[in-house]
Amino acid sequence: MLKKLTIDQFVIIQQQDLYFKDRLTILTGQTGAGKSILLSAMALILGGPSTPKSIRAGHDESKFEAVMNPPKTNPVWNMLIQERYSAAADDEFIIKRTMRPLTEQQAEEENQAMKKAKENKRTYIAPDEGIGNDIVTINDKPAPLKFLKAMGIHLVEIHGQFANQELLKPANQLFLLDEFGAFDKEYFDNVAEALERVKKYKNALDEEKLFLAKHKGRVLKRIEDIVAKFETINMRVGLIEEVKEEYAKLITARDTMEAFQRILGRLISANGIVVSLSGAKETLSKQQNLEEDKMVNLYKYLDGALDNARKAVDEMNTLVPQYEIDLDPIERCEEVLRTLKSLGVENKVPFENLEKFFVDMDTKLKRVRNGRNKLEEIDAELRKAKEDYRHHAGILTEKRKEAGKSLGDIITAELPPLKLEKAQFVVDVKEDPKMAWTEKGFNSVTFTARMNPGSPFTPISETASGGELARMILGLKVVLQEVQMTPTLVFDEVDTGIGGDAAAAVGERLAMLSDSTQVLVITHSPQVASRGEQHLHIMKESDDDKTVSSVHELTGTERVDELSRMLAGAQLTDESRAAAQSLIDEAAKSAKERRDAKAQASA
Repeated sequence: MLKKLTIDQFVIIQQQDLYFKDRLTILTGQTGAGKSILLSAMALILGGPSTPKSIRAGHDESKFEAVMNPPKTNPVWNMLIQERYSAAADDEFIIKRTMRPLTEQQAEEENQAMKKAKENKRTYIAPDEGIGNDIVTINDKPAPLKFLKAMGIHLVEIHGQFANQELLKPANQLFLLDEFGAFDKEYFDNVAEALERVKKYKNALDEEKLFLAKHKGRVLKRIEDIVAKFETINMRVGLIEEVKEEYAKLITARDTMEAFQRILGRLISANGIVVSLSGAKETLSKQQNLEEDKMVNLYKYLDGALDNARKAVDEMNTLVPQYEIDLDPIERCEEVLRTLKSLGVENKVPFENLEKFFVDMDTKLKRVRNGRNKLEEIDAELRKAKEDYRHHAGILTEKRKEAGKSLGDIITAELPPLKLEKAQFVVDVKEDPKMAWTEKGFNSVTFTARMNPGSPFTPISETASGGELARMILGLKVVLQEVQMTPTLVFDEVDTGIGGDAAAAVGERLAMLSDSTQVLVITHSPQVASRGEQHLHIMKESDDDKTVSSVHELTGTERVDELSRMLAGAQLTDESRAAAQSLIDEAAKSAKERRDAKAQASA
């Protein structure tokens, strides 16, 4: 709820602290006393566009402050926590706004922007939706006006002859109907899941068509040529590593075989070790006059060396056959590697990325060749997803029509006591598969009415006059507030054009609303004013130099006198005071009966 509103130097208000109670607060006063100024101040503190011309004459700025304490279940708490304006759902938070005129530079920039927009035949939109030179804070932390406005719709709802109401927007009417209908979550889940599949297959179809469009003509010919070259070496995933490993092994084997052959040659060739040692031994044997005892070791060494050399020859003859290889595989490996290097150079692809390049080219070629089948496959899935969406959205439509009929009947029954005896209310639910599909289906919901039999039903914003619309919205709020649960409702002259029993019925319904919601009402009706739990009186005082509007809370005889004035005019009489007191007593009795009935029902 709105606990406190402070207004400083705004229009004709000098400085005012307003404290509001949590039920029905009545605001009365003479025409022009400043009631509309209070509404303007509320609009500003809820994110309305800046109006620097409203700064009180002789001052550089207007200041506004609101203390709010919505229920902890209100979505505004999640918004505050997410944006770090509050650590948790506390008892209250404070909004402040300082409104200042634009600087000369800002004014010039805005004028230029407006001029340019006009030249381009566009609507000019002020930066940050009209914050101008204002300063906005939430819990003393700077906040953008856009966030304040988004938050404001969850805090206060203003209804009146000239107020813009979120309730009149089609999207909100759809939301309210769904809340009233209390449909099973399954209905919405089915629609949302079907829409997700529609989006998935539509995106897949668009992507496939785009791919095929990009990979044709010369692009496709290039891919085919590249894949054909890869196919000459029977390219596959893992081939490059296999060839590199095999080539390394073959080269090692070849080099080893050649080394063994050279070693064997050195052992047994004409000048080899075996021949040399045999010759040395034979030469030594032929020598005469040698002292045999001195030659023992030499013979021994020559015999040993020759024996080892012959054993080495035998060992080499055993090993060489094991390393004899076919050189053709080496040539095949070299051919594969040459082809791969050539492909890398031609396509500017590093050797280590050739396998990935092959997979990419091969995949694209197969995708193109299978393109027609793939398109047919995706298209079939898309058609099925669309059928599912239409089916589930259709079920939701029927549920909404049923709920709309019930809501229309209930609201129509609320209208006669509000002096709208001949008015009828109808919730128009239409199904239009051509409209943008959403997770909520493809319904448009419009609250329509006709004020007289035989007239066509039109949207309520176009059907009723200002006063009639305000009363019709009151009937709507009585029915819908349980599902909408805006913490604070403001009604501006909802009683316009009615009196007597009709005004009493309006007052009673406002009091009923205030049993669960804070309600602020600007009224000229004593029947409505008598229902208030709090009564604020707005008055204007002027002298030769200035005009000042102020607000004073009425209690006791002050309140009786104000109702008496509203009944009989400026001249108060005992009869008018008695009538005023009777209205107050009747309102108190009605309030007690409502609360007793509620307590009994919950017992």
